[in-house]
Amino acid sequence: MPDLSLTLWLAGLLLLSLMARGGWRGFRRGPVRLLSGPFSLAAGCLLGAWFGPDLGHLTLHGTPFPWLLRGAAGLLVLSLLAGLLLYAVCWRVGRLPEGQTEAESPILGALVGCWSGMLYFVLIILGLATIAAVIELVETPELARKSRWVLTRDELAQAPSAGWLKRWTPLPERQNRTILSVKMLLTDPEARRRLMAMPEIRSLAAHPSVYQAWEDKGVRELLNNKDLGKLMEHPKVRAILADEALQRQADQLDFPEIIGRALQNPRK
Repeated sequence: MPDLSLTLWLAGLLLLSLMARGGWRGFRRGPVRLLSGPFSLAAGCLLGAWFGPDLGHLTLHGTPFPWLLRGAAGLLVLSLLAGLLLYAVCWRVGRLPEGQTEAESPILGALVGCWSGMLYFVLIILGLATIAAVIELVETPELARKSRWVLTRDELAQAPSAGWLKRWTPLPERQNRTILSVKMLLTDPEARRRLMAMPEIRSLAAHPSVYQAWEDKGVRELLNNKDLGKLMEHPKVRAILADEALQRQADQLDFPEIIGRALQNPRK
């Protein structure tokens, strides 16, 4: 068996600690209260996935919040609020009757607690992997490789059956492919010129906010430096993100496929 790194040893200790803590809490509080956390988390995520995007577009309509991100924001906020509300209800339902000091089914509660500890451990690891994935998407490859989040994620991925952590991303497939394609585009000036010559992009490029951003020397410098993070913070790029009509038009295009065609070298 290969030598385990300090990160893997610490992850194992964290897992054991969470399982022991969950088992003890389950023994004292019973299975109902212990299940309130996982149940409210799962139910909140389902409610957010079903109704969150529509709610985000409805409540953020007419605001400067980027149209393309309204669905994701609605999903996140509704999941959080619904989860907290359901947790409070389940906690109250599982409260011990007045005068009773011992939880019902303490052994079952301990078993449920151990499983809930494992669940929270997985969520912590997914949270770390999510931060690492976002850093890899927005930062340059050189900076991403030096990030402590990415290094820790890669060390955890060395554990048996954990290689999928390196491929984990919180974004839907289409958005993830788009960002990765854009990062490849930043390294290829010729591909950017081919992209701007395509009919689908020319119709977008004629839009005033896109044209002003494309002609800005600061934007071009950030493109040449492959700095996606600072590029998204540039005022003229932020103006594009605030243009709802433009984003609706762009949403109809298959950007990964279009950028893929631009990246193909016709000389090869």
